[in-house]
Formats: sequence, structure tokens, C-alpha cells
Amino acid sequence: MMLEFSEYKPKRIVNVHRHVDGPWFWGKYTAHPYVGCRSGCEFCYLRGSRYLGKRDPESFDKLIQVKVNAVDLLAEELLHLEMDVISAGDWQQPAEDRYRLSRGMLEIIHQYGFPLFIVERSPLLARDLDLLVEINNQTWVGVVLSMSNLDSRLKHAFEPHSPGINRRLETMEQLAAAGISVGTSLMPILPIIGDNEYHLEEVIRATKDHGGKFVLAGGLTMDDVQAEHTLQAFSTYDPDAEEKMRQLYSWSIGGKPKFSPPPAYISQLGLLVRELCERHGILDRMPRYIAPGPLAINKRIAERLFLHTYDLELEGGSQYQIWAYRKAAWAVDESSENIADIFISRGESGLREIPGIGKSISAQIGKWLREENSFL
Repeated sequence: MMLEFSEYKPKRIVNVHRHVDGPWFWGKYTAHPYVGCRSGCEFCYLRGSRYLGKRDPESFDKLIQVKVNAVDLLAEELLHLEMDVISAGDWQQPAEDRYRLSRGMLEIIHQYGFPLFIVERSPLLARDLDLLVEINNQTWVGVVLSMSNLDSRLKHAFEPHSPGINRRLETMEQLAAAGISVGTSLMPILPIIGDNEYHLEEVIRATKDHGGKFVLAGGLTMDDVQAEHTLQAFSTYDPDAEEKMRQLYSWSIGGKPKFSPPPAYISQLGLLVRELCERHGILDRMPRYIAPGPLAINKRIAERLFLHTYDLELEGGSQYQIWAYRKAAWAVDESSENIADIFISRGESGLREIPGIGKSISAQIGKWLREENSFL
């Protein structure tokens, strides 16, 4: 496969998200030096999305746009941002071999003292283990190695150009041995052909065996050009799978698929992953990094609220309940006043003064704060 590089200078590098990404990756900022991906996985949600701008979606894995000023932009923009977790870097080869922008971005993050989160498929990440250890000693580094399964046939069908899975697991082992918090992003789980207990437990067991502490599982979404690529890969792998996929995503011939499978399927999948993680003594959520300081308790209570939204989703809770807890989590997370101080001085009625927090959620927060008695 011919690969082209196109150098350019964007005006900005850091994406500032409106809310922290809880209860998934817990990041507030993202910054990546390349657009496009050599791996070109058939199921990748970035193919054909606004990520590529006006580019031809078929150029996704053939043309890598290089933000040659990425390091300088990052140094300038971090000066004006509040300290929070940033997801940065992109260790795809051969782009990083040639430009070393991810390495340069790590040096800036270390210089400014930001905590760092990485989701990555490439074992080239281990090249920068020295810097990752320094950042982790200074603040925090969290890493998830991304994979959808360990089956070589499935990998060949859906991500033929991505790095080897065993090499990703070896990288996980190196990171874990260096004291870095690491786990697996089991995303996307391929329905019908890769969502059974055997395939899922295989990844979870390998994560545990290579020092990983958690597995984050997510289902397959289907949208636009990416959906067509994914369906073709399913059909090539197993001709009978196409009709089953169309049924799962309510996708009539000539029509468009639903973005995700039915909620019942998603809940069943999440509960199975949770059960398997418990069986092997690891988590099905990534623990949140929380910096010490007067608002640390807010972040801890927000973490609990976010985790409760995930529990409600798995349990088939109402959308009203889920959104109530999610909005409360955002409100607590972004409050400039220490929530324990509010509770001490004004009780649950004080908590209800925070937008989005009603009677039942204020009672739940009060219970959690009493459990956190060192803060009261």
C-alpha cells in the first residue's frame, strides 16, 4: 500500500472538550500530530467522519497529514490551559519514525507538568518509555492498548495493516513493569463473530497476564462510509454475517444503519465483560487520576456519579435517570466550590443549590461524603 505524507501548519493543536470524558478515559484535552492512519482498520469510526475534513474517506489510510508545527503549538497552548489530563501523541509508523512529533509532544507535556492519557495500537509507544516514566513520576500517565480481539483471522479481516496484537501485549507488560497504569481498550467488540464469552475472556485473561489492571469494552458503531467498509469486511469474513448485521443494526438494503445496536444487546455485552473482569480480578472501568488539592473531593464524587451512570446503562435504567446522574456529575466536576464544604455548612439543601442536583442525588452525594469522612 502506497503511503503519502502531506505537511501543513494548523492554527491550533489542542481540542478542549466541554466536559471530562467520564466514565471512560477521563480526559479534558486531546492533541494529535497526524490526520489519517496507516492501520486503516475497517471498523474505525474516524474513517469518513469530520476528523478527515473534506478529504476523500478512501484516503484515510493512504495519506497522512502531518502537523509539522505540532510541538510548538502545544507549547504555546498549554500555557493558557488549566491543569487537567491531556490525551496526546500518535505513534503510528512510519510517520512517527520520520517526524518524531509524538516524542516532541511528550517533552512539552513533561516540561509543563500535565498528566497524560494515551490510547494506542502501536508498540512504538515503548520507544518513549523513559519519558513516560518521568511524566508518571511527576504527575500521572495512563495507557490503554487498543484491540478488538486476539483472533488472528479476525485481525486479518478487520485490521490487516495494524501492528501485531502480541507486540501490543508485550508493550503493555513493559509499561506495567515500569509502574504505569495500563489496561485494554476492547473496542470495538465485533458483534456476531467476536462477542462471545470465549473471545472476550481471551482478551481479559491476556490483559491480566500482561500486567493490565482494567478492560474498557465498547460496542461497534456504524456510520456512513465506515459502515460500508465494516459490512464488507463482515461479508468477506463470513457471508452469513451480513444478514445478521443488517438485522442487528436495522439496516435495510439501500437504507442506513442505526448508529449502534439495541440497548439490550449493549447492556448484555457490558454485563458479560464485567463478570469476566471480576472473574480475573481486574476492573471494567479505568480508575480516574485525581490531582491533590482543595477540589479533589469534587473529582472523586463526580467519578462516583459517572460510574453510576454506567451502572444504570448496564442495568437498563431510564434515560431520564442516566441523564440526571450525568448532568449532576458534570456539575460537581466543574464546580469551583469544595462540595464537602458545601455539605458541612448547608447540608443536602446546599448540595441542591448546585444546578442539576435534585433531592435523591443530593442524598446519594451526602451518603458518599459521609463515607469520605476524612473530608468532613
